[in-house]
Amino acid sequence: MHLSWSTHGEDHYLWHLADGNEVRVVDGHHGQQEFMEPEEAFIASLASCHLLSFLTEAAREGLSVTSYDDAPEAILGQNEKAMIYVRQVLLQPLATFSGEQPDAGKIQALHQRAHEKCFIAQSVKSEVLIKPRG
Repeated sequence: MHLSWSTHGEDHYLWHLADGNEVRVVDGHHGQQEFMEPEEAFIASLASCHLLSFLTEAAREGLSVTSYDDAPEAILGQNEKAMIYVRQVLLQPLATFSGEQPDAGKIQALHQRAHEKCFIAQSVKSEVLIKPRG
């Protein structure tokens, strides 16, 4: 991946992904849904890492996840230097299973282990809360 920006009248920049795709990034959508904001990418990377860790932990337990949906949200805050940062990320996953149906306690334990093994969550100072739906 690499990033590019120029002053050619563009109000966005590009992430050039290794597979040849590009993601257009902007500070604020300004009504343009085809753009991604860096804050959204941050939240999406946390949610994606958690998803992959959750699927791994479920498989280790012999559970078959058939679908997974999340509606992550972020809360901004100010640090001790009055700088704005992502203070908290709330993951709200809903996993469905075929075969054995784990109870709420087992699902919560899977999410906890997934959180502990998610290297992105372990790399940030944002608090990551996990509140499974369903």
